[in-house]
Amino acid sequence: MKTKRLLLALLGMSSCTQELNDLSIESDRKLVIECYLNPASPDIRVLVKQTKPIQGAGSGDRSPGPSVTNANVLLSDGKQQIRIPFDDNSDQYRLEAVKYKLVAGRSYTLRVSAKGFPETSASCTIPKPMSTLQSRDGKLTYIPDDNKLFKVYKKRTLSWNITQTNATHYYLVGSGEGKLTPVQLNGRDSAVVALEKTQVVAFLTNTGKSISTPQLDFLLGQARKVNDPQIISEAPVYTFVYHVDPNYYQFMESVKLQREVGDNPFAEPVPIYTNIKNGLGIFGAAVVHVKKLEK
Repeated sequence: MKTKRLLLALLGMSSCTQELNDLSIESDRKLVIECYLNPASPDIRVLVKQTKPIQGAGSGDRSPGPSVTNANVLLSDGKQQIRIPFDDNSDQYRLEAVKYKLVAGRSYTLRVSAKGFPETSASCTIPKPMSTLQSRDGKLTYIPDDNKLFKVYKKRTLSWNITQTNATHYYLVGSGEGKLTPVQLNGRDSAVVALEKTQVVAFLTNTGKSISTPQLDFLLGQARKVNDPQIISEAPVYTFVYHVDPNYYQFMESVKLQREVGDNPFAEPVPIYTNIKNGLGIFGAAVVHVKKLEK
């Protein structure tokens, strides 16, 4: 009798099954936009791609979707509008900064349209510059790493002032490898520190005039033994403060949280913030301040 009941139960379960391939999840194609305005950058770049399907070919691939090369990309400050052309070399829409001056404190709107996709738009405001970045350094910390080496971290506190105190301000604090890059700003020859391999160590919000970070650990390089004064690094390391708009901050914070969750199927899903109307991605702005991390 027990065997018969078990068999009937199994037959009942099998009648409720359905091949996964028979299920269809519909999703409309949308544009994916990524653009960060920075008045000190030598160019304005807009990455335009398309969403990837939930099912079918390429759905499980983690790489970005294919680029959309025939889009109409327009940037406006409310008074002047300019079209940003596609650049084959960078696979992005790119415009030299000398052709369209970005101004801190000014608001901008980005509109992107392409055949077969909903027209997208987004707005952001470039934050006003901070005062000169100040630092107070502490001791070095040596942490065992691979290949019998040690990661070397330097403790540093950063501080700065701002003049506009009637709103919440958003900051990303971190470090990265940097090199001086010649640029032309406001018609004059200048140089900026181009950062690579950046690591954000703190997300901060503040409404005050004077801001000081906690004592933070910044990766300086590697050493062969504890207390070894010979620090190995591929390039000079700089600490940075990105004074960002709320869109930039919320997008980066949601990306950080999603990476922490990873592929854990039991974790709460983390929605990625977007301010792109009828699309996905981010249109944000930042003013960057850097200070070299001495060995």
